[in-house]
Amino acid sequence: MDKDLIQENSEKSDNGDRKNRFFAEMFDWISSIFSAILCFVIIFWLFAKIITVDGQSMVPTLQDQDRLIVSDLFYQPQYGDIVVVYADKLHAANQDNTHGKPIIKRVIGLEGDTIRIDFYNGIVYRNGEALEEDYTNSLTNIPEDMVVNENYVGEVTVEPGKIFVLGDNRNNSTDSRSNKVGQVDKRYIMGKAYVRVWPFNQFGLM
Repeated sequence: MDKDLIQENSEKSDNGDRKNRFFAEMFDWISSIFSAILCFVIIFWLFAKIITVDGQSMVPTLQDQDRLIVSDLFYQPQYGDIVVVYADKLHAANQDNTHGKPIIKRVIGLEGDTIRIDFYNGIVYRNGEALEEDYTNSLTNIPEDMVVNENYVGEVTVEPGKIFVLGDNRNNSTDSRSNKVGQVDKRYIMGKAYVRVWPFNQFGLM
């Protein structure tokens, strides 16, 4: 009888220990998730911004009024990145009434690259190689309303500390083809677009 009582107490003790371990593990798991969320919120608050796309220059990749999470944390421009540039640092701010509105474009050339655009056939060349640009809305021709710097029609070498950018909607984008924007100083990059958060059905990494 005493043995049965001892065994019963032992089983109750084991069950109690298992429950305690379960709740302890649950607490650790919830604490880890909360800490991760808190860290993300702090990092986002300090180093990221939500930017609203204004216009059609990045169609079909981005649509007007899309919302993007943008950050410059440890960022160095790479080919194909979608970057946001401070408009008030560019010539376009003074000529197109875009002061305060961010300019969103794609990185095509880095410092030292030679960029040549065959406007007649709509092909962009980087260092002599034609780019495969399946993200564009059309071939790269000259929009009728674009004021083009003649240097860009032939070839242009990207200057130190600058990048060459184009919009994906090539015939409806004021970008590095135009002397209103030209080559963009890397100091004027607000950051890279990492995530589209709106609309929700388009949520995802860029």
